[in-house]
Amino acid sequence: MNSSLQFLTDGVITHNLILFQGLGVYALLRFTKSIGTAFKSSVMMLVSTLTACALVWLAEPLIPTHFGMQLPAYLAIALASGLLWNKVLAQALALEPEQSLLTAFINSALIGVLLGIPQDLPAGAAIVGYGAACAVGYGLVLIVMAGIRERLALANVPKPFRGVPILLISAALLALALMGYRL
Repeated sequence: MNSSLQFLTDGVITHNLILFQGLGVYALLRFTKSIGTAFKSSVMMLVSTLTACALVWLAEPLIPTHFGMQLPAYLAIALASGLLWNKVLAQALALEPEQSLLTAFINSALIGVLLGIPQDLPAGAAIVGYGAACAVGYGLVLIVMAGIRERLALANVPKPFRGVPILLISAALLALALMGYRL
């Protein structure tokens, strides 16, 4: 990763959590009913990811890697940051308490960011930058898919394809369109 623009495109496009890694499909199906809910979910993911990556940066020297303890430590960090921002931002973003708590517990995309941190990244701000780029890509996909879903609600879609099936087909087409950037 020789330039920061390459670093940003890797996080936003080529390592996109929803489209290419299959993480966050629950959020794709649940939080894309309107652009507002997609934006709120994107903000929650961004601040949770920034907090989790900062905690990984600070705790990295303390995490033992010899006995496979990296995964449980990352799971604990992801859960702690998700629950922290759930309590802080749930009232500010007017989220339903049980909905946002459930999202904090099953946020596979946040765990995917932490596990997907490239090993060749220098420690420090690069980890937080990579997490921010991944969260921005996650948010962009949610907002774009919410817009597509709102437009498809007005279109004449055959009955078997209404709702989730057309959303997944649209996500697959968006992933295919972005595949060219992975080369």
